[in-house]
Amino acid sequence: MIIRKSLLAVGVVGAIFAAAGASAKVSSEEAEKLGKELTPVGAERAGNAEGTIPAWNPDFKTPASYKGTGNHYPDPYADEKPLFTITAENLDQYRGQLSPGQQKMFETYPTTFKMHIYPTHRDGSYSDFVHKNTKINATEATLAKGGNGVIGAWGGVPFPIPNSGDEAVWNLAAAMGVRYETGTDHQVHVLRDGTRSEAMNLSERFSPYFNYKGTREKFQQEDHMKLLLMYQNLKPSRTKGGAALVHLPLDTSVRPRSAWAYTPGVRRVRRAPTIGYDNFEAHGKMTTVDSGSGFNGATDRYNWKLVGKKEIYIPYNSYRMNNPDLTFDELLPAGHINPEHARYELHRVWVVEANLKEDKRNVFKKRVIYMDEDSWLASVVDMYDNRDNLWQVTMYNSIYAYDTPGIRGTVITFHDLLGGQYFVQQLTNQTGPVKINTEDREMAYFSPSTLRKLGVR
Repeated sequence: MIIRKSLLAVGVVGAIFAAAGASAKVSSEEAEKLGKELTPVGAERAGNAEGTIPAWNPDFKTPASYKGTGNHYPDPYADEKPLFTITAENLDQYRGQLSPGQQKMFETYPTTFKMHIYPTHRDGSYSDFVHKNTKINATEATLAKGGNGVIGAWGGVPFPIPNSGDEAVWNLAAAMGVRYETGTDHQVHVLRDGTRSEAMNLSERFSPYFNYKGTREKFQQEDHMKLLLMYQNLKPSRTKGGAALVHLPLDTSVRPRSAWAYTPGVRRVRRAPTIGYDNFEAHGKMTTVDSGSGFNGATDRYNWKLVGKKEIYIPYNSYRMNNPDLTFDELLPAGHINPEHARYELHRVWVVEANLKEDKRNVFKKRVIYMDEDSWLASVVDMYDNRDNLWQVTMYNSIYAYDTPGIRGTVITFHDLLGGQYFVQQLTNQTGPVKINTEDREMAYFSPSTLRKLGVR
């Protein structure tokens, strides 16, 4: 596997870093590259030499048929046809552009898994709020003690020109820029024989980190929270009426994440003793807390290495997967998502490798995250067990969301390569996308007292 280091990354890393876990702000001269040879969130503006990856195009126009937040996103590329299709038969031609986990999918499901490869698009941009604050973060943000949090960042990507694996992993999903959102989605656990088990949640999310009504100073002095999440269980019937609240701070070295749960049977709100690391969670109990959205939470159990950049095929512009006419019977057969409804494109990704520290424990000994340079989403994640077996591969679909604006994750799939099962989150084709900034929620709403009131309803 050929990995090339970004010239920007190599120059800074080689000049500045002599000790693992060190963190430094980039110079104002480096930060000036944002919005010029780099995009405002840190990707390479230019395409690749072969022309198979285009230059960034910030001038994307929202389709006239889009009806606004909460409505399905029209597919601007609906008429495109695949350039070619990767199958188990021609896999050897494309191994260099696939992660080991993706390659293993072809080997595990040789007759059914395939990847339709479409033209690559890098259309659209984030808000001016995100662009402005990302540039400020570049010269002000640092890692917290032990790399287990971020200090001095707000409103955008903390480390748009990352100097280490720790910095890069804290960039995950930090370009989206949404203050408040609410919506309903399905989670589906598909067993080896194709049997499905479904759950549905109503969620509300408020991000002080992206609170454009606040200020950087207020966030640093008072707010500190990256995300506040409240959700209610709508199905299955055995969990209906349950609810939970989660507080996710930006600096987990000082303040660990907190959670509360409302249980209908006892009609009480209780503080969760632990919510982090490799506790299995969600419907089906196939995923861990720290594997959410590719990786989620405290970073202190791993040594993080910024390997470099690579061009690989990743799920992208996956509007078709969110088609409201698409049923679960058609989308979710045994083994993996129906490949006829998936779309893959060639993109540059940051490769970040996490190896478990000798004195720490986690069910995953090693993780390799392939992070899309344009969105900082963990588009593909390979995860290894403690016997060095490739155990799970995560693939995170994305679209350009017109109301965000920006690239945001949609359907995320966790494949258990050893057990032959998979788990899908954030399915909105049957419920509709989230609504963004439709209510004026504040931090005080996301409290145990509100959770208690929701449980009484």
